[in-house]
Amino acid sequence: MTPSSHMGDMGDMGDTGNAGHTGGAAAAGTLPDRSDLPYVTDVAEVVWSRNGLGNWTSATVNKPLKDVRAPDAIWTPADWEGRWRAWLILAEFAATDWRTAITLTPWDPAKVDEEIGILIRYAEDERTDALGEIVAQNASYEDFMAYFTSLLRITRSSHPSMFQLLHVAGTVGILVSMYFKHDPGPGRGPRPRPSQLCPALLPPLTVPGHPAFPSGHAAQSMLMALIAGEVMAGRNGAQGGGDVWKPLLQQLACRIARNREIAGLHYPSDTQAGFELARKTFNKLRNGELFGSLFDAAIAEWPEA
Repeated sequence: MTPSSHMGDMGDMGDTGNAGHTGGAAAAGTLPDRSDLPYVTDVAEVVWSRNGLGNWTSATVNKPLKDVRAPDAIWTPADWEGRWRAWLILAEFAATDWRTAITLTPWDPAKVDEEIGILIRYAEDERTDALGEIVAQNASYEDFMAYFTSLLRITRSSHPSMFQLLHVAGTVGILVSMYFKHDPGPGRGPRPRPSQLCPALLPPLTVPGHPAFPSGHAAQSMLMALIAGEVMAGRNGAQGGGDVWKPLLQQLACRIARNREIAGLHYPSDTQAGFELARKTFNKLRNGELFGSLFDAAIAEWPEA
């Protein structure tokens, strides 16, 4: 194979944009700098400039980089990393009456054995095939958020407001799901995990240290799907055509949530409660000033349909 045959692999360089998917530490990566000659000590000796005729001319400047100042340096909304800006909107949401405004449909104790039977069938028939996705989506909401950003083909740089909205869904989703895990409603205490009731389910992952109902993965992923779907439907000139994204996004959330059932971590009724929680949480979020401003900015990031 000749060296030139490797040129096609240069297309993979575009994958570096995926580093911005979750907005975490990996987004920036590690940039080694020389210990004996850090970049800040460099001096630009010659600078080339292009004139209106397309001709290039050089000038000797001998400009120390440490003396260069960007004249228009300001902090913009796009500079926020999504997981941090999400805390501002979380605070706005937390100050509302969401605790009393949102209620969840409780699980039916009479159907627990039926639900356990479903999970046993999932373990028998699907767990081996689904294990890769289950593990990939497990650790934090940023793990499955990457599926949404890949589906939408966005990065932190290309669509910063949409990116931040997905982080809002993940962060607010944690708050509301944990609240209802602690207090699922009248007549219900915190719900034990399926594997506590049926140890033979033996989940392939560490069982999370919080109750089963509602499913946090279901609430967070569906909240991402609902927010992103409404943004896409509201694009300038879309005239409803943006609704094409809703089944794609919502089915992705269903897949993420169902993987938790296949793993034996949640009952199906946990999943349905998580979806219900996502819909009701979105309604409260949508009335927030900060959220509304970010939502409108996300719509404006997309070209007219």
